[in-house]
Amino acid sequence: MNFIKYFFSEIFRLFKLLVGTALVLAAGFLIYKLFFSEPGLAENYERNRVQILALRDFAREIKPERVSFDVRFDGDEVSSMRAVNKDKNQSASFYSIDEKTNERAVLKILGWDFGTFNELRAKAKSANTQGVSIWEGEGKTAIYYKDGFVSEFYEIFESPASEAVKKDYEIGCDDRFAADGVVMARDGGATTGFICVDRDGYGIKRR
Repeated sequence: MNFIKYFFSEIFRLFKLLVGTALVLAAGFLIYKLFFSEPGLAENYERNRVQILALRDFAREIKPERVSFDVRFDGDEVSSMRAVNKDKNQSASFYSIDEKTNERAVLKILGWDFGTFNELRAKAKSANTQGVSIWEGEGKTAIYYKDGFVSEFYEIFESPASEAVKKDYEIGCDDRFAADGVVMARDGGATTGFICVDRDGYGIKRR
């Protein structure tokens, strides 16, 4: 009888230990999610919609006619810049890891002073994003949320009725921000290519 009591008391003790451990892990996970983890693409857009659209508007405003550009930030530093003016056969690039390149050559093609550039950087930081790109003739602004081997970004088209937007939504891309003409996307590198993101966060190959 004593053995049976001891056996069940040990089982109960182990059960309480497991429950306690599970509760501690769950609490730790919630604290991490609430205070330390980065929001996903959709969550960041919901939190910073006004700032992201303000960044889009400013980037479109300062883009010279017939000029394409791509600017990426790493915190307060510039990681890369590129500008192309096909009409004048001009192009320049800056990479923070390449001492032979410089920002001024890119700014010269864009016609920006450092005040304009710093305002762009401040707007990107306010939107919790890492860069912006507008390529001539594509009819969209790409705003980078994460930049690296796999980039995550918002493609913001000039109109929600754009054919490219409609095609993306037809194949199952997340359409919760359709009214803003926004498609959430990833660049998975050479093997995956460009993909859009569905409502569950999974990628759908687009092209």
